[in-house]
Amino acid sequence: MLQNYLQTALRLFARRKGAAVLNIAGLTLGISSSLVLFLIVRQLGTFDSDQVNAERIYRVVTHMTGNTDMFYTPGVPTSLPSAFRDEFPEAEEVTFLSYRSGALVRIPEAGAPPRKFQERRGVVFAEPTFFKVFDRPVLMGDPFKALDEPQEAIIARSWAMKYFGREDVIGETVMFDTLEYRISAVMEDPPARTDFPFYLMLSYSTIDENRDDWTSIWSDEQCYVLLKEGVNPALVEERIPQFVAKYVAQNYSDMSFSLQPLRTLHFDTRYSNFSYFVIPVEVLVALGVVALFLLLTACINFINISTAEAVTRSKEVGVRKVLGGSRRQLIAQFMGETFIVTALAMLLSLGIAQIALGFVNPFLDLELAIDFGSDGALWLYIVGVTVSVSVLSGIYPSLVMSGFTPASALKNKLTKRSAAGYSLRRTLVVLQLVISQFFIMGTIVLLGQMNYFRSYEMGFARDAIVIVPIPDEGRTGVTKARTLRDEMLRLSGVEAVSLGSRPPSSGSVNSTGFWFEGEDESAGRDTHVKSVDGHYLELYAIPLLAGRALADGDTATGFVVNEEFVRVSGMPDAEALLGRRINIWGKTLPVIGIVRDFHAVSLRRRIEPMVLMNNAREYRTMSLKLAGGEVREVMDGVKARWEETYPDHVFEYEFFDDTIREFYEGEEKLSTLLAVFTFLAIFIGCLGLFGLATFMTNQRTKEVGVRKALGATAPSIMFLFSLEYVRLIAVGFVIAAPASWYLMNKWLDTFAYRINIGASVFITGFATTLLVALITVGYKSFQAAVANPTKSLRYE
Repeated sequence: MLQNYLQTALRLFARRKGAAVLNIAGLTLGISSSLVLFLIVRQLGTFDSDQVNAERIYRVVTHMTGNTDMFYTPGVPTSLPSAFRDEFPEAEEVTFLSYRSGALVRIPEAGAPPRKFQERRGVVFAEPTFFKVFDRPVLMGDPFKALDEPQEAIIARSWAMKYFGREDVIGETVMFDTLEYRISAVMEDPPARTDFPFYLMLSYSTIDENRDDWTSIWSDEQCYVLLKEGVNPALVEERIPQFVAKYVAQNYSDMSFSLQPLRTLHFDTRYSNFSYFVIPVEVLVALGVVALFLLLTACINFINISTAEAVTRSKEVGVRKVLGGSRRQLIAQFMGETFIVTALAMLLSLGIAQIALGFVNPFLDLELAIDFGSDGALWLYIVGVTVSVSVLSGIYPSLVMSGFTPASALKNKLTKRSAAGYSLRRTLVVLQLVISQFFIMGTIVLLGQMNYFRSYEMGFARDAIVIVPIPDEGRTGVTKARTLRDEMLRLSGVEAVSLGSRPPSSGSVNSTGFWFEGEDESAGRDTHVKSVDGHYLELYAIPLLAGRALADGDTATGFVVNEEFVRVSGMPDAEALLGRRINIWGKTLPVIGIVRDFHAVSLRRRIEPMVLMNNAREYRTMSLKLAGGEVREVMDGVKARWEETYPDHVFEYEFFDDTIREFYEGEEKLSTLLAVFTFLAIFIGCLGLFGLATFMTNQRTKEVGVRKALGATAPSIMFLFSLEYVRLIAVGFVIAAPASWYLMNKWLDTFAYRINIGASVFITGFATTLLVALITVGYKSFQAAVANPTKSLRYE
C-alpha cells in the first residue's frame, strides 16, 4: 500500500507540475527564511548561556537621578569591589574588570623596533578571581595565579599565534601602554556568543592604586559577583541602601546600585556591555514572529492550493472509497504526500539557507553556521518544522478530500464552494494579506525613521570631517598635539584643525555635577562636559548665541554652555547666566558663552546640558575639516605627519558622518532585514494567489464563456475576477492597519526624536498590496477574459 501511495504521489506531481512547483517554492522560501531567522535569534539570544554558574552571576550596576530622569551605567566606582566583599558575605566571589577598546599592543623585538598591533577590542585588566566567577578554559598555566602579580598577562590562543606564531608562549613579553607584561598562561579564545570578548587579560594589580574613590565612574570598569548557592539576590539588594549610606552618600546622595542578572546583559538597553552590542528582547521576539509568519503564510499557500485542487481529485477519492478504502487510509495518503513535499522543501531550504548565510554573516557581523555534526538544536528545528509544517499544511486538505461522498465524487458534482473549503480559503487569504500589509507598513515606518536620522539637523557640521585619535602621553603629549595641529593646517586640502576630548556627537560622554558658587553641593545638577580647544566651535560650525568663545589655552579660564544648560540652571535667559561662576570638577569659573543646542549622543536621548572647556590634558582626538580635492592624497599627508609625531603608535582615522551613522547601525540592519523578509512574504503570498487564481479561473471557465457569449467585455470579466480579491485586501487592511500603528508607535517611542505615523504609511501599504495582488491575479483573469468563448463552453 505504501508503494502505491508513493507511486500515486509521484504521478500526481508529474501530472500537476504547476501546483507542485508552487507548493514546493512557497514552502522552501518560508522554511529557509525561518531557518536563517532561527539561527540569528538563537545566536543573539544565548549570549553567555553556557556559563555553568550563569544563574548565580550578577553585575553590580549604578543608577543616579539625573536632571529629568534616571541615569544608568554598568560602571561602578573603583572602590566598590573591595567594599562589596567586606559588606556582603553572600557573595562567594567578586571580580572587577577594566576594559580597554582601541588598545595598542606591541611585541618587543631584539635589535629592532617592536611590532605594533592596533586591537579595537579584546584587552582587559582583570583580577585573578575572574576565573572563579566565569568559565574560560585555560590551555597552559594556572589561571588562579596567573594574574596575581603586577605586569602579568594571560593571552588567547589566536592572539598567541598572531603575535608569536605558536601557542606555547608562556614567558614571552607583550607591551601595553609603556609597560611590559610577562605571559603566564594561555587561554582558549572567547566563544562567538559572549559579552566578554577578552583575548589579552592583564593583571589589574598593575594599575590598582588602592585609592578611596567613590566619585569617578567609567562604564568600562565593571564589577561582577558570584552569589553563594541558595542566596536570594533580592535579599542582597535590600541591604544596598545601607551600603550606599555607609560609603557613598557623603559624595553622591542620589547614587545607588543594583544587581543585574548575567542573562540580561545582552538585552537591557539601559546598560552597555563589553561587546558594545545590546539588542532588546522585543527585537528578538519580533524576529521570531516574522519567522513564524513566513512559515504560516507558506502553509496557507499549501492549504489554498491543495483545497482548490481537491475537485480535480474527486474521482480518485470516489474510486478508492468504492474499492474499500477507508477515510483513515485516505488521510494517511494525503498527509504522506504533504510530508514528501515538505521534506523536499526542507532539503532545498537547507541549501538556500547555507548560501544566504554567506551574505547574512558579514552583514550582521555574526558567525552563523549550519552544523549537522554537533548542533542538536538544529536537528530539533529541522524535525520539528518538517513535522509541524506537514501537519499544519496537510491536515485540512486531507480532511476535505477524504470526506467526499463516493456518489458525488464519481459524478463530479463537487464545486469549489462545496469541495474546496471556500470560506476557510477566504479566511486564510485574508490572514495572508494581513501579514503582508503589516510587513509593508512596518518596513515603511522603519525606513522613514532611518531617513529621519540621516537628514535630521543635529546642530553641527559633519560633512568632510575626519576624526584622528591622539595617543595619551601625559603632559608632554599636549605640546606634541599642538605642534601636529599646526603642521596639519599647512597641508593642502586641510581647511581647519581642532583638538578635543571627543567630537560633538559620540558614543562616549563625560558627565558630572555642577553648582553655582555659594551653593551647597547637594544643590548640584548634572551636565555633560567636553574638553575642546579654541578652534572647535568654528570647525564644527556650532553657533555662538551669546558671550564669547573659548580661547586656545591649555587650562580652563571659563565655561561655554548650551541652551539646555541655561534651562536646567534655572536662569531666566542666557544673558542672566553669563558671568555667573559655577563649580565643575573642582574648578569655579565664570560662564563666558552660550552656544546653540546640539546632540552629543544619538537621537534616542534628549539633549542634555553641555559644558565646553579648555583642558588640554584630556585631548584624545584631532578633527580635520577637508577642503576638497583628492581625499586619498590628503589623508596620505595626514598619516605621514601623524606617524612622524607618534612613531610608536598605529595611525587610524574615521569620517565623522560614519561615526554618527554607527549610532543607528542596528536599526539600519533591522530595517534592511525586515525589507527583505517583507519582500519574501509578499512573494510567497503571490505564489499562493497565482495558484489560487489559476484554479478558480479553470473552475469558472464555462461561466466566462457564457458571459462572453451574452456580450460581456474583457475588462468587465477581469473586474469580476478581481473584485473578490479587492474585498479580501480591504478586510486584511482593516486588521493590519491598527496593529501596525500600535506596534510601530511602541517602537518609535524608544527614540526621543522620531517621525509621526501619517496616513501615507497606510495608503502606501494598502496600495502596494492591492497593486501586487491585482497584477498577480490579473494575469490569469486576462487569459480567461480573452479566451475564445466557444472553447470555454466546451470546457470540461
